[in-house]
Amino acid sequence: MGNVIPKRFFYAAIVVLWVVTTALLLFRHYGSNQSAPYAADKNIFSEELFKGQWMGLYYKGEKTGYSHRKVEKMADGYKISEQMKMKLNVMNVLKDIETFTGAYLDSDLKLKSFDFMLNSDVTMNIKGRVDGKNLKVSMETAGTKSEQVIALKDDPSLNLSLIPNILDGGIKTGKKLSMTIIDPVTMTQERILVEVEGKERIMSMNVMREAFRLRGSFKGIEFSVWLTEKGEVLREESPLGFVLIKESEADAIQTGNPSVDIIAQVAVPFNLKLPYDTKYLRVKLSGINLKVLELDGGRQNLRGDVLEIRKEDLKKVSESQSIKVNEEYLKDTMFIQSKDPEIISTAKEIVRDEKDMLKKARILYVWVYRNIRKTPAITIPMAAEVLRSRRGDCNEHTTLYTALARAAGIPTRIALGLTYRDGYLYYHAWPEIFIGQWIAIDPTLGQFPADASHMRITTGDIDKQMQILAVIGKIKIEGLEYR
Repeated sequence: MGNVIPKRFFYAAIVVLWVVTTALLLFRHYGSNQSAPYAADKNIFSEELFKGQWMGLYYKGEKTGYSHRKVEKMADGYKISEQMKMKLNVMNVLKDIETFTGAYLDSDLKLKSFDFMLNSDVTMNIKGRVDGKNLKVSMETAGTKSEQVIALKDDPSLNLSLIPNILDGGIKTGKKLSMTIIDPVTMTQERILVEVEGKERIMSMNVMREAFRLRGSFKGIEFSVWLTEKGEVLREESPLGFVLIKESEADAIQTGNPSVDIIAQVAVPFNLKLPYDTKYLRVKLSGINLKVLELDGGRQNLRGDVLEIRKEDLKKVSESQSIKVNEEYLKDTMFIQSKDPEIISTAKEIVRDEKDMLKKARILYVWVYRNIRKTPAITIPMAAEVLRSRRGDCNEHTTLYTALARAAGIPTRIALGLTYRDGYLYYHAWPEIFIGQWIAIDPTLGQFPADASHMRITTGDIDKQMQILAVIGKIKIEGLEYR
């Protein structure tokens, strides 16, 4: 199998992560957590939120979309919502993307339920409902449904985390906020940190305004918000260099066709020209905190700021090695549905009576490479849906392979990192299988094992993959040696 597929079909993974993170601005500003609720008669909603706030979305100076946020009084409580529409240039393919995030509260401001929708190549709907001490979540994509129950420590409430807490008692330089929120997409409870850095004068809707600049961190991803004393959000800066600016409705909804390619913009320039099937690579890393990432281990050896990557020698692989692997790499998840009946039956049909683990892994790899049509896709892939649609980019190939391999009894995880193409390192996803040792493979590019230009940064489902956003725009990589 050769690396002959056009590069635009590989690297949409990073766009999905950004879209999901940006769509959750509602939950970063007004996020659900498990702390005690506000008193029902306390005025925690600014007048601006009841009117609705329109924000224009820009990337590299080009208008690429908008968002609309609003608080509505309902008969039995409140509804807080955000709709976002955008058009992105992904490897010179224009993609229309729409998200909706809504939260429903009772009169005491306790969270009752939430909805999240992502509509692009396919439509994904996520719904959550509080039931006692549990949060019941269902996820559906193209008819494929998955459910999960999250145990909560306390009665969940929608603690309008950023704005009301910062405004409560007066906003001032140096004020800090730290709290835990529920991320409705990754189904995890995460900590958010916010600090008021100081007051600035910025232009907003052709008027010079005074606002406080807030700096926040969410899963290691930094964002900034410019907030007035009355609770107006004038400007936001989100991951990957996107900017949200307060506008009138008429101005906000005016969008064009962006020319700046988001994937090309975030690619990391590389000083060495690597051949196909590189077997060894040594690089120097800078610009990021190397200790919080999964750079060391298996085929990768990190010493200080120098990283060595060696392509695995399959002749030395042995199933009889005494090293054991965590059972989590065989389990069924909301995205990697290894116990789905269609996934199980397909895996059995592909591997048939083969018992050798490495041979089974290769048979599955060949099937995914040959049967999944390679096309850019802005989705959060679910394995069972990919099996039915038979199309997608590295996200879809990797998610389906991981589910099939786990169904066949092969411990498998998703790796996210960078790989080389035409003078740049692009963000990419691929599976790693465990057969006595971890082995990187790539059913998108057609490599078994994957070559040494595959640089792993993190592993895991989408909750872990979001760590990659903290690296974008910061990491610098200097090639030192290859062979």
